[in-house]
Amino acid sequence: MPILIATLHVRPSAQAVSLAAGSLKASLPAELRRQTTLVDLFPDTAIEELVQQLLEHDPTIIAFPLYLWNRTQILQLSRKLRQKKPALILLAGGPEASADSRKVMLEGLLDGVIRGEGEVSFAELMTRLSSGESTTGTVGFLAATDYEDPLPAAAVCPDLSLIPSPWLTGQLPLEENCGVLWEVARGCRFNCAFCYDAKGHQGVRPFPEERLREELRLFAKHQVAQIWILDSTFNAPAERGKKLLQMLLELAPEIHYHIEAKADFLDTETIDLLAQLSCSVQIGLQSATAEVLKPLHRSLFPQQMEQRLQQMTAGGITFGLDLIYGLPGDNHAGFVDSLDFTLRLQPNQVDIFPLAVLPGTELFDKQEEFGIQGEPHPPYLLRTNKTYSEHDLQKSRRLATATDIFYNRGRAVGFFLQLCHVLKLSPSHFLDQFSHWLQQQKEIAPQKILAAENWSPEEILSLQQRYIADQLRSNKRTKLINVAQDLIAYHFFCAETVLADDCQPDSNLPAKNQWGKLRWRLNPAVKIQHFHFALEDLEVVGGEPLEKMFRQLISEPGYAIFLRQQGEVIIESLDEDFAQLLIRATTTATMRQLRKDLDLPTADELLEFAATQGLLLPVEPA
Repeated sequence: MPILIATLHVRPSAQAVSLAAGSLKASLPAELRRQTTLVDLFPDTAIEELVQQLLEHDPTIIAFPLYLWNRTQILQLSRKLRQKKPALILLAGGPEASADSRKVMLEGLLDGVIRGEGEVSFAELMTRLSSGESTTGTVGFLAATDYEDPLPAAAVCPDLSLIPSPWLTGQLPLEENCGVLWEVARGCRFNCAFCYDAKGHQGVRPFPEERLREELRLFAKHQVAQIWILDSTFNAPAERGKKLLQMLLELAPEIHYHIEAKADFLDTETIDLLAQLSCSVQIGLQSATAEVLKPLHRSLFPQQMEQRLQQMTAGGITFGLDLIYGLPGDNHAGFVDSLDFTLRLQPNQVDIFPLAVLPGTELFDKQEEFGIQGEPHPPYLLRTNKTYSEHDLQKSRRLATATDIFYNRGRAVGFFLQLCHVLKLSPSHFLDQFSHWLQQQKEIAPQKILAAENWSPEEILSLQQRYIADQLRSNKRTKLINVAQDLIAYHFFCAETVLADDCQPDSNLPAKNQWGKLRWRLNPAVKIQHFHFALEDLEVVGGEPLEKMFRQLISEPGYAIFLRQQGEVIIESLDEDFAQLLIRATTTATMRQLRKDLDLPTADELLEFAATQGLLLPVEPA
């Protein structure tokens, strides 16, 4: 009985890990596990090709984990599979199948859905199907033939020690430098009206500590690069969070961790532990207006949050904040206030989402009470509510996109408030003007602006520099343009270098006497940038207001190099000869072209250094 568990991911990435599928397979009896295959699918693949990918396994059963982002495409795929092979048993589970069971089953022509936590139910269901037994009574299972019956209660596993680990059982591959989704607990002690994390049963159930320790040792052994910790509030209560952080530091401190935290439970000890880790922390603010949050079962203590986030900044901890626009009781003016509050805290990232009215949440069930009109299909976005008009939603969307482009993708955390200060603008006004400038001065179509994910970092850097130059001219602060542009470029290339690959020499570098027969190019991991002021001075005074920087800096134009070697970021000034040699290699060049205008001994010395350090790479015979 060949079984497929097919996961449609958002996109190819380090996070494209089939954790749910791996957990389901790990839960099966050994014989059924041997008959089960995990299949990874991606949304840019044509539907007919996806059908072919699955049917080439000649499956008897196909099960799909169903999420907000893949529901529409998966159910379309399921209908196509039903046409191609009517005898297939098609099943779904996951949040969408749990919250909207009957609609999912009808829309996808499915044979059934599993509601709630699937491991135990899936194992029981597969065992019954393989032996020809009736599936009636399987916990959490709703069959297509049970359409008139009441919905079965969602399956919950109260004892997580009974669930085998997909990692320890080898169901999911581990490769050097890969990413891992790591489930450390289930459930949520909170019950936010817009969120489905509690899944109908409040409370947190941590996985056994010994299992977590074994998994962590395994990740360290395989040199995993980064781990996304799946626990919506790992630090609630704070003591549980501290215990987990101590375990990470003890067993795998070299891995980078992505963690979600609740600001209310960030105490000094937790922050000290986070500061010792390589990590990024995401915190759900959602709104800076306590009156908006209260009916949604959330609280806000602004002064406490500011204090804790200042401690995190002082500790060098990378953190991001989440905002939602479209919340009941809020409006565009309230979202603007929340954005200003957020950006003044200098997060490394601001993730802004339109409200999604998700099936299974309190907001979905009480739409009339909250005056909500939402889209009936994924992604269930808000159309309007009593206080948030469609016009306001469009204004908020434009401002959210401007924030994403200029602040997030533009790596602006290190200089953004300095620019706001010199122009005497609030953060939101600065970004709103940027959005208008893109349309009016650069004549960029609104559709392109809203597609922020398509913007390249280099394109954004150029627009940032031109925008601030225009704004400073308009404010008769022309003398500050070079300072501002150097500051923007410095932070951009620092951020790009942190994310870049290591600069390494070609492993097959030919003998030196053959170099003259080759063409050479600058290593893509290396960036060369021109600055108006000395790099060393810029690094010293770069945190000061622009006016003060201008008074302290001396004009000293020159080039700087940005690269990583053995994980260490290297930023250094270059002398003119070396800079020009490397710049010539931005397009492939011969040794003769690289030596141009240099005396031979100097040129050969520079070329040898550049080649052996990996700054230059051989491309092809000249």
